[in-house]
Amino acid sequence: MKITLQQIEKLKKEEYIYLDIRGDISYAHGHIPDSILWDGTMQDVEKLPRNKKLIVYCTYGEKSIDAAKKLEEEGYDAYSLEGGYRSWLLLNYDGLSPKEQERYDRQMILPQVGIEGQKKLKNSSVLIVGAGGLGAPAALYLAGAGIGTIGIMDADEVSISNLQRQVIHSMSTVHVNKAESAKETMEKLNDQIEVKTYPYHLTPDNAQEIISQYDFIIDAVDNFEAKFLINDTCVLLEKPFCHGGILQFEGQVMTYVPQKDAPCYRCIFEEIPESGSIPNCSQAGVIGAIAGIIGSIQALEAIKYILDIGELLTGKMLIFHGLTMKMRVANFGEKNPGCRVCGEHANIKDIKKNAMEYMPKGCMVK
Repeated sequence: MKITLQQIEKLKKEEYIYLDIRGDISYAHGHIPDSILWDGTMQDVEKLPRNKKLIVYCTYGEKSIDAAKKLEEEGYDAYSLEGGYRSWLLLNYDGLSPKEQERYDRQMILPQVGIEGQKKLKNSSVLIVGAGGLGAPAALYLAGAGIGTIGIMDADEVSISNLQRQVIHSMSTVHVNKAESAKETMEKLNDQIEVKTYPYHLTPDNAQEIISQYDFIIDAVDNFEAKFLINDTCVLLEKPFCHGGILQFEGQVMTYVPQKDAPCYRCIFEEIPESGSIPNCSQAGVIGAIAGIIGSIQALEAIKYILDIGELLTGKMLIFHGLTMKMRVANFGEKNPGCRVCGEHANIKDIKKNAMEYMPKGCMVK
């Protein structure tokens, strides 16, 4: 009834055929070469060849046992692939080490990921500006997912008051630079990735040089000067990025992709608010779990962009209210024609020439 890949290797190619019963979506995102998609029912069973061994497979080799048994009862020479599609993946990797295969097993069996998707993640790079409340969960989940190169930028040192929400740090790294502290934790989680640290502020002088090196940017800062600097730099460099913001029990997320006619952060908020006009987390407070939720969504947006799957938060903003557990999506439609960086008459052409707009606070992350 069961058959292993080692036993199949001893057969001639013309002696057998694979039947994939995982479903349309899974099959479309990856399957054993030359396999036939079959729904596992007896409706079209007569269309299956009787002169070949029928090797049925599912994801783990469990559901395929019953399907093979039904075929056998109908007179077919049917078998269930032991270990299922996962066992075939483990033996037919290309570009991933056996250790990586084992590490990313649970996400590679997702039809939207597979081996090719995992290789995309491995060959991609993400810059996280801010190793605080938002950057901490984003960094951990991107490291866990296998993003090949992760840049982490923060000029601050870890303080005890950070630990309530900045879960990538610990008591052992208090007074250590946050970028370096984050790197230490990320490398303990995944030694298969490269973590680059930038233990200083993002400024108009270095923003373009650093951001240009990455495929996707995560805005995990908590001051408006930094957010507008990230936005304007990404728009001018045509780099996708994900904005996140948190305060008290609420959070918001939006994603910008240059190839789509969607608004950027400046399209929506237009100008940097006057200093002190809007409280930040150190003034109004924040519950740590909100940072975890929003930062994790930012990581998911980066993964979805790299894999080109799902629907990104472009042209809209997800707003989450923690106390009521209500979530809504505000749609903004197309870009603002009056936007100073991506509008019809944009006047921000060079970050360095526009440097005073992003000063004097720099990119401090609390």
